[in-house]
Amino acid sequence: MNKDINWYWNEVKKVFRDDEHMVDHTQKVYTYAQEILSGQPEMSTEEKRTASIAALLHDIGILEAEKKHGSRMGKYQHIEGPPLVRQIMEKAGELNGTIDRVAFIVGNHHNFKRVDGIDFQVLIEADMLVNLQKENIRKEKLEEFINNFFKTKRGKELAQPLYLKKREPTG
Repeated sequence: MNKDINWYWNEVKKVFRDDEHMVDHTQKVYTYAQEILSGQPEMSTEEKRTASIAALLHDIGILEAEKKHGSRMGKYQHIEGPPLVRQIMEKAGELNGTIDRVAFIVGNHHNFKRVDGIDFQVLIEADMLVNLQKENIRKEKLEEFINNFFKTKRGKELAQPLYLKKREPTG
């Protein structure tokens, strides 16, 4: 029997129990993913569920990457994440096809050329909405990036006011 999203969220919190930043990051990415999914009526219920689970598990290998490789870099998350995804999802009783899909997304979520479906696109857009806050990109380049990177209408609608709004001078 498939577990609900709350069950997955509890599994994520067990893995990230000592890392509040990762709990916070995961919550933000999941929230943005839900926002983007709300603007995707053409997606099936299963695609939306896959995207939601992927949003919760996308960085699940980060602590193991740090432990084994001394780094949180994406290439190490891509190695360490999929086995943890499989372990968690098998425990949840998911079908092999769903497990394979989420493991693929998690194992490639920093490799944007591997995006091969709307479920994957939703995850990378949600993750980017959070991660762009840390980037220092000139506004002209940022606008070009947003227009090229974000493929969903809702993702663009979320990114543009967040990152391209006119800033009032403070004084």
